Amino acid sequence: MLLADKRDLQNQLKLSVLRIDEKELDLYTTNCNTVCMEASLLAGFAFTALIENRDEEFSSDSAYDSSLQATWFGVTTCAMLLEMFALVKSMQLSIMAPGLALRGPEGSMYVSLVVMRREHRKVHAYFYAGLVMFMASVALYVWAFFFTAMAAAITTMVGVVAIGLFFDATRL
Repeated sequence: MLLADKRDLQNQLKLSVLRIDEKELDLYTTNCNTVCMEASLLAGFAFTALIENRDEEFSSDSAYDSSLQATWFGVTTCAMLLEMFALVKSMQLSIMAPGLALRGPEGSMYVSLVVMRREHRKVHAYFYAGLVMFMASVALYVWAFFFTAMAAAITTMVGVVAIGLFFDATRL
């Protein structure tokens, strides 16, 4: 009787831990889906900015303007690629991790959570790196294609938002 009670308590404990792990996996999966959606939005903005530029906007004779425009193209492309990487990685995680947890062998829930925790940090790093590059792209765009006074005002606004995001992210 004592052995049966012990086994029953062990099974109840395993079930309780499994329920907690399931909730954590659901949290990470939902978070990955959210990052995926936001990264796709930013990647789409960057792609549209690259595609929608006309040749008339790039008709400056100044070497300064040409190098600024080339830098803008590079930074915008980098922002788009970082966001695409965050999008694909978060989509893979949100599909593969729950699949491993559900269909894997004994202990696969734990393995799934370990992988999810590690890769989730990477996804966020790629997303925030892409966001920083996107903001730099906005600042470079206004310097390359607008008047200096307007560019200074917009760059200041972008800088204030970037600093606010940095402090907000470090408090979490």
